[in-house]
Amino acid sequence: MTNFLRTLATAAGRAKSPTAVTVALCGVEFGWGSAGKLGAIVHALRAELGDCVRFVGLGSRLGREIVRGHGVEEWHDVDLTDARALRALVDERSLDVAVCVLDRAAASALEDAGCPVVFVDSLPFLWTKDDLDSLPLRASAYCAQLVPGLPGPAWPVLARVENLRWVESVVVPGPVRTGREMRRAGERRAVVSLGGLLSPLLDDPSAYLSLTVPAALDALAAWGTRQVTLCGNVPEGMFDGITVPAGLDVRSGALGHQGFLTEIAEADVLLTSPGLTTLLETSTRGVPVVCLPPQNISQILNASFYAQATEAPVAEWPEEVFRAQEVLDARLVTAPGDVADGDGSPGEDAALELIYGGIARAARTPAPVRTALTERIGACLAAVERQQGQWTALARLVGTGGAAQVADIVLATAARRGTSHRPADLPS
Repeated sequence: MTNFLRTLATAAGRAKSPTAVTVALCGVEFGWGSAGKLGAIVHALRAELGDCVRFVGLGSRLGREIVRGHGVEEWHDVDLTDARALRALVDERSLDVAVCVLDRAAASALEDAGCPVVFVDSLPFLWTKDDLDSLPLRASAYCAQLVPGLPGPAWPVLARVENLRWVESVVVPGPVRTGREMRRAGERRAVVSLGGLLSPLLDDPSAYLSLTVPAALDALAAWGTRQVTLCGNVPEGMFDGITVPAGLDVRSGALGHQGFLTEIAEADVLLTSPGLTTLLETSTRGVPVVCLPPQNISQILNASFYAQATEAPVAEWPEEVFRAQEVLDARLVTAPGDVADGDGSPGEDAALELIYGGIARAARTPAPVRTALTERIGACLAAVERQQGQWTALARLVGTGGAAQVADIVLATAARRGTSHRPADLPS
C-alpha cells in the first residue's frame, strides 16, 4: 500500500502530500441512504489509509452532517452544466477520483471533466430501459450493490454497463445483537425512522406522515412502548402537530448517522419506511424491524426483499390507497416509439402518480386508513414479540463487505487515471 501511494504522488507530480490520494464525494439529494453509503466508504478508506487520503465533498447538502465526522475537509456547491468550472475544480483540488452514490448527472459530468468516477448503484433492481440514457454506463467503475433478486427489466440495462463490478452491501459493519431479551410491556423502547421524503418529485411529504406516524405511535402505545425516538429526513416542524398517545414519551428530530446507529442499538424495535440502506444497516446488527408502508417505487421492492429474506410480515397499504403490483406494472409502460421522450420515463410518472395520488387522497379523510395501518403495524409488532423474524437474514444474503470493496476499487481507479498515473504503476 505504501508503494502504491508513493506511486500516486510521483506519477501525478502535484503539490500535495507524497502519500495523499484526493477523493471527491457526491450523493444524490433524495434520502439519507446515499449519505450513509458515502459515510461507509469514507470510513473504509480512512481505516485503510488513515491520513493519507483527503476528501472533497461536492453538493450532497442533505448528507453533509452524516459524512462530516469522517474528516471531509471541504465542500463545494457545483453547477454540473458549467463544464469549464467543473474542470477547473478537478484541476485545482487535484482530484484523483470521485465516488458518486446514485448521482447519475454528477457522475457523467465529472467523467467529462476528466475525473474518473466510481459510481455506486445501490438500486440496480430499479432500472428499466427508460433509464439507459441517464445512467453513467461508461463510468470508470460501476459498482452495483448485490440484491436478493434482479427483476427482468433490469438485466438488459446492466448488460450495457462497461465496467460493472458487483459488490456486497455498502454499510458500516457493527456488532450483531444476540441473545438480548426484549423489555417487558410498559418499558419498551422504539425508533421510528422516516426517509425518502425529500424527493424532488414529491410536493408534500405531510400526507404520508399524517397517515403513518399516528398509526405507528398508536400501535406502539398498545404494544407497551414507553419511549419513542422519531427521526428522519423530514422538513423541520413536520412532527409538531402530531397527537401523542397518553403514556408515550416521544422525542423527535434529526439524528446523525452514528446517533441513529446508537439509538437502534438500544431499541427493542425499529419502525421504518423501507429504505434499503436502513434495512441493511439494521440487518447487519440484528435489530428487529417493522417495515412501514412504502412511499416510492424502490421502497415497494425493498419491503418485498426484506419480507422474503426475514420471513417477517410488513405493514402494507390498504388497497384503497394503492396496490403495489399495479404500481410495478405501471412503471413498465413506455411511450410509443414515435413519441419523443425528452423528460423522463412515462412508466415512472404513471407509477408515482398511483403512489403519491393514492396517499394524498387517503390523507384527506385519514381516519379509515390510520385505523387499518394501526392494526397492521400492531400485527407486525406481535410477530416481533414472538421473535418471528430472521433479522440478520438480508445482510447474510448479500454480504456486508461492500464499503471495503468499493474502497479498493476507488484506489485502483485512481491509479489508472490516464492523465496522472502510468498503467505500469497499478498495484498487483
